[in-house]
This record gives sequence, structure tokens and C-alpha cells, in this order.
Amino acid sequence: MAIVEVLLNRLGVNSLEISTDTVDVSAGTPLHIKFVNYGAPTHATLKTEGTAYTNFTYENIYVEAESEIRVDILASANPGSFEMQVISGYGMRRQAFTINVLLPELEEEKKPAEPEPVKNPKAKPAKTLNHEKISGIVIAVNLVAPILGFIVLLFWILAPQAVNTTVMSVILYIIMLAGIIITWRSVQ
Repeated sequence: MAIVEVLLNRLGVNSLEISTDTVDVSAGTPLHIKFVNYGAPTHATLKTEGTAYTNFTYENIYVEAESEIRVDILASANPGSFEMQVISGYGMRRQAFTINVLLPELEEEKKPAEPEPVKNPKAKPAKTLNHEKISGIVIAVNLVAPILGFIVLLFWILAPQAVNTTVMSVILYIIMLAGIIITWRSVQ
């Protein structure tokens, strides 16, 4: 269970101290933020814009002595990080800490061993796609396309009289369209 402690009024009126700069939390688990007030009752505010990681956005907390807030991290959250701001003294003091969202550790499920298929010595091996080879091709194409675009742009700038601008515009359009299609397909 991840806990961040926020100390209020310990060093003086409206002082604000956070126990850590960063905290790691697994997706689907809560983060607990514990407020400890050493002075008169006061208000503190928690604020974040990490809507990709949590439904929590804003809360104003009245802290007499101690108070705890639970920030639920979405189970569907991808790994990444977001910032949580802590505000005290009615906006006078602001500090932030980073919440690193990690994938939960998966327990390895034991599967029954599958029997190996009987091999026919005369049969040809089946061709399969190697995902590492495909990702290498995608990376190479993603690197080559901007380089080609740069070369075409340099050629266009250095030799404007020799090249028809319409032809160059069409070539650049095709290169940009290819880059958009490659990027879209690589995300899938």
C-alpha cells in the first residue's frame, strides 16, 4: 500500500512538507495521502490533471489533526506518471509530487504441459511471422521516411529552378501521407 505523508504547519503557519518527491503505485490499487496537522485546523487542497490514471481531480480537505484521502488508480491505466499538487494556506504554499503508475505484477499461471506434435521429417517447416523482425522493419521505415523527406526538401530548396514546384509538392504530400499511414499502422 502506497502512502504519502503531508505535514502541515510543522515549520510555521501554513508550512507544507511532503514526505516524498515520487511514489510508485500499481494500476488498480489506491494511493493513500495522509495529512498531519501540527497547528490550528486548516484547509488543504489536492489537485491533479491525471485523468488517464485516476478519476480523482480535486478535493478540498479540512484537517484538524490527521486526515487521510484515498486516490484510486484505474485498473485500466497504462504505465506512466502524473503530478499531484498539494496546496495550503489558501493558495500561499504549493508543492507537488509525482505518481508513477506501474503495471501490476502478474502471477504466472501454471498451465498443463502440451504434448509436442509429431514431426514429419519430410514436411516443410511452416513460415511464421517474427514480431521482432516486423517491429524492426517498422522502425527502419519510420527512420527512413523523415530522412527521405529531408533530402527532398533540401533538393527543393537548393535547386528551385530545376524542379517543378508542383512535382515537389506532390512528392512531399506522398511522403507525409506515408508517414501518417505508417504511424497509424504501428500503433495498431
